[in-house]
Amino acid sequence: MHGHAWSDVEYLLAVIADRVAEGTFVTGRGAQMKGLHRPKPVPRPGDEHKGRIGDRAGRSAEDVIAYLDTFKPDRSAAAG
Repeated sequence: MHGHAWSDVEYLLAVIADRVAEGTFVTGRGAQMKGLHRPKPVPRPGDEHKGRIGDRAGRSAEDVIAYLDTFKPDRSAAAG
């Protein structure tokens, strides 16, 4: 249905697992338990690149830096 092996049942189970973890976290925070960290959601298929800004499209780090440097403001013009 979604182009991968997960069915709606697996998605629902992942949502339930996420909500149980969040509920446990909130309960622990309410009890002022120390050292708690917000739980990470169960990874879903297709989420491998979620949150990723981009890639270098096969370019070297130096090429990317040189490209980004073209967008830096000209300091001599700012000085007046």
